[in-house]
Amino acid sequence: MQSADSIQKKNLKTLPSSDSPAGLNVYGDLQAFSDLDLDDIAVAAASLCRTPIALVSILDGDQLWFSARVGTDQPSGALANSGCAPVIARRAPVVIPDMMADPETRKNGLVCGGPGLRFYAGYPLFTAEDEVFGTLCVVDLKIRPQGLSQQENDGLAALARQAMRLMELRRETVAQERRLAAQQIRRERAARQARQADAERRHAMEKYALQQAAGAAGGVGIYEYDLSSGDITVSPEVCRIIGVPVTEVVTVAQWVTRVHEDDKARIPVLAQLLDGSAPLKLEYRIIRADNQKERWILRQGVLDRDEAGHPIRLIGTIQDITPERNATSRLTTLLAVGDALRTATTRTQAIVEACQLLGNRLDVQRVGFAAISLRDELFTVDQGWCSPDVLPISGDFPFHAFRRTSNFLRSGAVVILDDLSSPSWMEEEQEACRAVQVEAQIIVPKMDHGELTGCLFVHSAIPRDWTLDETSFIRTAADRIFTALDEWDAETRQEIVNHEILHRLKNTLSIVQSLAHQGFRGVDDQGPLTTFTSRLVALSAAHDLLMRRNWQSTDLASLVGGVMTPLGIESRVLVSGPFLKLGPDTATSFSMLLHELATNAMKYGALSVPEGTVSLSWTITGTGAGAVMSLMWREAGGPVVTPPKRTGFGVRLLKAGLGRQGKTELHYASTGLCADLTAPTLSLATI
Repeated sequence: MQSADSIQKKNLKTLPSSDSPAGLNVYGDLQAFSDLDLDDIAVAAASLCRTPIALVSILDGDQLWFSARVGTDQPSGALANSGCAPVIARRAPVVIPDMMADPETRKNGLVCGGPGLRFYAGYPLFTAEDEVFGTLCVVDLKIRPQGLSQQENDGLAALARQAMRLMELRRETVAQERRLAAQQIRRERAARQARQADAERRHAMEKYALQQAAGAAGGVGIYEYDLSSGDITVSPEVCRIIGVPVTEVVTVAQWVTRVHEDDKARIPVLAQLLDGSAPLKLEYRIIRADNQKERWILRQGVLDRDEAGHPIRLIGTIQDITPERNATSRLTTLLAVGDALRTATTRTQAIVEACQLLGNRLDVQRVGFAAISLRDELFTVDQGWCSPDVLPISGDFPFHAFRRTSNFLRSGAVVILDDLSSPSWMEEEQEACRAVQVEAQIIVPKMDHGELTGCLFVHSAIPRDWTLDETSFIRTAADRIFTALDEWDAETRQEIVNHEILHRLKNTLSIVQSLAHQGFRGVDDQGPLTTFTSRLVALSAAHDLLMRRNWQSTDLASLVGGVMTPLGIESRVLVSGPFLKLGPDTATSFSMLLHELATNAMKYGALSVPEGTVSLSWTITGTGAGAVMSLMWREAGGPVVTPPKRTGFGVRLLKAGLGRQGKTELHYASTGLCADLTAPTLSLATI
């Protein structure tokens, strides 16, 4: 049979508990209190009070750490609902005869469950500062209504005081150990700092050299601007960027002399740096001291402040961003070239505007286009741009004056010349080039089906080291210009073809008109001939409008003017309505309809009398594929009209309207003819 003590120990081991506290307090590591002296006090307390369990508990937040224990192996437990809680709260001894009868402790799992704790008696442990440090308590598994005897009370109190004296001794020991450890740490730290300082001194120059090398590899320079002295400490890479000999310090005045004149106003003054209003990131141009070339730099920095928060220095980096700026600018120029080519109204305007954009971007003296005739062996320059400091060129230039250049272009190769004086094979062309102020040039050939038909030339009046980016930029721009020229030439050829077709169509209509006149020569009533002739004229007007737009489409307002003007009634017809696109077939039908309405009004309707007028208007309702056009023809001020007694060709034409896609309604009102036509706008534009 197991003893009550063994059953108690087994059950307590399974109870939940917190982990051992790992932090240090003024008494050192709490686990250090689990020594033999405190264990003896716990044994003495259990023997004195005749209980199976005795604990020396140390308060650790909401947990109790059992530094000495008898009757359990549990290292800790929760403060809540424990017998120790009222001891700590009241700062006085507490005896609980029956823990099941106490409203708080009865909630403890060790009371209401196994092992079934019943009796509790505890004394508080006070520090020298009169703070509750923990408790000394005894616990029994049986109810003890009589509590503790006076002898047991006095003995437990004495043991509690003895336990606290042991802990105070421990605190003094811990303090002494800490003082000794701190002294050792300080000695070790001093020795380590001395070694580190020595190592830092040895590596300082190596580290600085490495930083400078890394900055130079990435094109980044480092600076430190002392706001009080005005001196700027710079790295060698900064000196390389601004084109000055390597130095450690430059003054503000020396730096400002390198800033581009147009950007000096953007450089913040000292007062702006001191009040914090200066931008810490800034892009501006400089002029290099060695070759006077313009460069873009990015200056970034942070303000270093003193203990009072006042700026004392500006520390940062400087980077040459000219390549990035040029790339962005070239892209912007290419977009502008595309816009100029797309919006130009003439071929000459397109070339001149595109060449001017290229010339300004590249800072060259001349950009132009030359047509090339291999048969005549001529360069013909008639369009281009040049700066004010060189003369414009135009006219014909023979191949023999530029023999080497023409041979290169024939092969489709791009001619890139940095200095006219450098290659020996250019000696024979030097005189001709210098006559037009050319010392460096790039020429891009325009090839059509393998044949040289033109070229784009870029001229510099001084020798120039063309970069790969500039060459690529010029070739890309040339491709866009050549594509636009091909489109212009294609449109020109199409216009010639259209005019020839229109000319032949008019000849055909003239033959038809002559045949009609021949057929009606002996007829007394020439009215049908006049009507037929006017219809041919209306049909020809519609063809004229369509031909001017490459037989693609026209609009209703233009068509109305083309029909009414030949009849001389454009001032008597009030026209209104939005833009309405008409396809080629619809335009032909509309012209015949409008012609019939106009001639009918001139013969029998409102336009047959001087005071008569006609209102022609149209509206569009709906959007997208569901949009519908409604056209209204209204006559007023003319004679009373009546429906015709017979249906002639004109009436049938009006009733047919715009075909099966549309609808026509005719009303012979006493005030004048009213015609209403409706049709989907989508069918009008596509048919």
